[in-house]
Amino acid sequence: MASDPAPSASERLLDAAARLFYTRGVPNVGINEIIARAGVARMTLYHHFPSKDDLVKAVLERRREERAAWLARADAAAEAPLGRVLAVFDLLEEWFQAPDYRGCPLLAATFELGGQLNAASPYARAHQETVRTFFRERLAEAGLARPEELAAQLQLLMEGAAAVAVVEAGARAAAAARAAAATLLAAAQADRGPA
Repeated sequence: MASDPAPSASERLLDAAARLFYTRGVPNVGINEIIARAGVARMTLYHHFPSKDDLVKAVLERRREERAAWLARADAAAEAPLGRVLAVFDLLEEWFQAPDYRGCPLLAATFELGGQLNAASPYARAHQETVRTFFRERLAEAGLARPEELAAQLQLLMEGAAAVAVVEAGARAAAAARAAAATLLAAAQADRGPA
């Protein structure tokens, strides 16, 4: 049986930077620490990522892709469109229980980097649009009225639960958000009337 190939230097740099940025914050992590953690030479880092900003953007893009894959897991968790919507909140509970959970890495980086030329903002906005689109498409598929409005409300529940879970250090917010989402969906179904 063949073993998996060792990660490339670029992958090791991205892995090390992603872990360090998430646990300590982007501004608090220096290039030397990333190089040491990845076990590469300084020139290797600059060959793949000409600046720390380039590395930060690559990590943020990776995090955005991870969050999109996370939504795909929700899609695979249920057959019915509204079941897939609620599956998002089930996955939140799993995520909130992770020992290293510190909230959404894209949102955290947006706060940390601040300012007008915030490199993280486009990635966070793209992620939020992906979440709204995910909800909106499933709500429309279920035949609910005003899917755009309801998708925005569900996104707020999701993002709010993620923030509360950071403060409370637990998964309780996921269950509360799921219950609120179920209430919103039931009300939207009732508004639709009999089929």
